[in-house]
Amino acid sequence: MLNQFPKFFTGVENREEHLLKIGYSAFYFAFTFILLHYIGHAWSTANAWDFGYRPLFSYDRMDSLATTDNWTVARVGWVYLASPLFGLAVSIASVVLFRTVDGTRTHLKTILYWFGVNGFMLYFSYLITGLLSGQDYGSTMYTGFASYYGWLEWESGKIYGILTVQILLSLPYAVLFSKPVLQLNYSRLLASKLNGKSLVFINVVLLPFLIGIALIVLTTFPLDARYQIVRLFCYFPLFLVMYLGVGFYRAKHISIVKRGLKPVPMMGLIVLIILLLVSRVGLSLPIEPFW
Repeated sequence: MLNQFPKFFTGVENREEHLLKIGYSAFYFAFTFILLHYIGHAWSTANAWDFGYRPLFSYDRMDSLATTDNWTVARVGWVYLASPLFGLAVSIASVVLFRTVDGTRTHLKTILYWFGVNGFMLYFSYLITGLLSGQDYGSTMYTGFASYYGWLEWESGKIYGILTVQILLSLPYAVLFSKPVLQLNYSRLLASKLNGKSLVFINVVLLPFLIGIALIVLTTFPLDARYQIVRLFCYFPLFLVMYLGVGFYRAKHISIVKRGLKPVPMMGLIVLIILLLVSRVGLSLPIEPFW
């Protein structure tokens, strides 16, 4: 059955090995997506505890603080900007580490790549939800930058304008992920041709992303579903910028590890996926911050 998988999508003879590598990359995408989302809620909750508030958190959310008092602009920023700024910091650190890690450590580089992409998306998605919140205090989207700017007592038009400018200034950051796409590819020949680069993008980014979405849904749905749906759609403008950026790089100037991800057992991937699915039980439990 696997041998019938179109060679058009692989560019290699061993389709089983190729699909296994895509499976591992999909797992890394789903794992880093879920982990960063969870830690984002945990970080905001821990910051709230710094001020004497006692919300619990789960993958679904941080408990509402709507009935609490003694808020200031600084406190709102410390609590509600924690998650997006944490994501951006993780992304920047991952981009830097990706460049310093030896190219033969393909699994580590793939994990760092997805940490970089998902960290940035954690930040970027809060800009989009800020626009979608409609500046409605009761909206579940009214958090992050929207909440902070609201506490600064800015007018709605100014808030929408600032969020739009942030979005436009943030999108070019995605170009930093274009070169790694080619570096995580297994074939210099594919990377040297225009249609080959499209195949590389499908193999390295789109297929792991689509399979990873299935893993995320199976592990987390319906936890924080509205936010996650918005966040997943936010990947498409990011991927467009990444894809356009790929076309500017020439294969001869890029270090490519032949055969891409090092071969790993199918059983290892199965065990990792099972553990990810089982983690759903813990992700759904409201708990106190753990630091």
